[in-house]
Amino acid sequence: MNRIASFFEKDLRDRGQWEKVSPLCAYVGDIHNHSGISYGYGTIYNAIAFARSQLDFFSVTGHFAWPDMESKGMNIPDDVLAYHRKGFEKLRKNWPEVKKAMAAAEGKDFVPFLSYEYHSFFYGDYTILCKSLDEDLPGRVPEGVEDTRLKALLSADGRQRERFLCTPHHIGYKQGYRGINWSAFNEDVSPLVEICSMHGCAESMETRLRYLHTMGPRSGRNTYQGGLSLGHHFGVCGSTDHHNSAPGSYGAGRTVLYAPSLGREEVWKALNERRVSAAVGDPFEVMLFAGGAFAGEILENAPTEVGFDAYVSAFDRLEKVEVVQDGRVVSGRYSFEPEEDGARGFVSFMFGWGKKHKPCSWDIVLKTSDAKILFSSPRLRGVDMVDPLDVPKDGGDLLPRYERLDDGIRLHVVTDGNATSVTDSTQGFVCEIEGRASDRLELSVRAEWDGRMIERSYSYTIAQLKEGQNTEYIDGFVSPAVEVGVFRNISETLCHLSGTVDTSAGPVYLRAYQKNGDAVYSSPISFR
Repeated sequence: MNRIASFFEKDLRDRGQWEKVSPLCAYVGDIHNHSGISYGYGTIYNAIAFARSQLDFFSVTGHFAWPDMESKGMNIPDDVLAYHRKGFEKLRKNWPEVKKAMAAAEGKDFVPFLSYEYHSFFYGDYTILCKSLDEDLPGRVPEGVEDTRLKALLSADGRQRERFLCTPHHIGYKQGYRGINWSAFNEDVSPLVEICSMHGCAESMETRLRYLHTMGPRSGRNTYQGGLSLGHHFGVCGSTDHHNSAPGSYGAGRTVLYAPSLGREEVWKALNERRVSAAVGDPFEVMLFAGGAFAGEILENAPTEVGFDAYVSAFDRLEKVEVVQDGRVVSGRYSFEPEEDGARGFVSFMFGWGKKHKPCSWDIVLKTSDAKILFSSPRLRGVDMVDPLDVPKDGGDLLPRYERLDDGIRLHVVTDGNATSVTDSTQGFVCEIEGRASDRLELSVRAEWDGRMIERSYSYTIAQLKEGQNTEYIDGFVSPAVEVGVFRNISETLCHLSGTVDTSAGPVYLRAYQKNGDAVYSSPISFR
């Protein structure tokens, strides 16, 4: 669907943007994550099932090679060297099964891609996304011969994009320590740069989601803003880089892509044309126009000053919406008030908490009386790991199942207590509801916890949810809990900004934050 077109049709028509936007739908994907096919955990089949629960397109990435792993002067622990070598060999062994599984997964509304990953001290790490599901891994490099395969990919011309997309990721690390090397970046083969994932967010040095992985903090100009300041043009995407068979795991990174329909050719074309945004959390929609160009495009022969329009359709109350140029906010909005008698809005449902090491298996059904559920988005997480040598407690075998019913939503998930007081292991969804103040939402919970089966029912009117958040414990103090969020009127989730920018000051992009901390960053518009 295209929520921006449905909410801002008049503005889009008045500004001559309707013809460009109205044919496009927003699709959600994750094109870089891992499982046990190389180093990581869980089967390729678990990864496919997890992706099917909340994504439109995806890839499960295999760790393939590290050409300069044993560079002189770089002290790498022996256990790190060992698990990388083992993982690379494991991928080569598993690749035929991966190809077969991904081909079987493809469907009318579900598009899988093959991908493999190079590590590199010199270039930074790159994911190689393959258009064809029949692509083989590159051959072995003979012993004693320099491995130049990544160098060859990154020095090719634009024709290579008909077959491969080379996407740098976790770009924020220090150059020489597997962060991006902007001097070797080639936009002809890399239309996209991954700026957010489990590693953190590299939109800027000040952005909220810090780098906390074992590999270290963000560094210098190795950010989205840093790349733009050097004159590069690229689109931005988000991926989870999850290592436990959980493509699209909520709270890391996802890609929001705009295409006329969901198919292999359409997705590949949109990725190539940079019609994408990078999302941290909810994959809400953002669109930017400047001088007639759409986000991801280059406006050639640009006049000194052009007008811009920025549109946002979020899934929760917006905190701020900003148009950014040369690292500065050139336009922003920071107040989003609800309409008094609004009958349409969002409600979130989250499940989890309780004592650690006491898993809870949930079967949940949400139904409404008279009110309509217009739209919903899952918020499903995998079991997170920061260090690839960590072994997840459940082995990645406990998969969520999310289903839209004719009159509601059904969800099966397993949760455990949060690992720390700043680690979120909850599961849930957010839904858009339209109804009267007296209409009810009926939540049925069947939970297996502490050796017992517990059944609970909760009922709320829309009027009650407008008053504030509701919390329920299924079995008393420190038992698992349910959080039903406050009703967020649709007016709190929408924004349209307009103004002008000086094209000599560099590219512009749009960023938007929800009150719950989720964020989306558009691809830039460059002026030449």
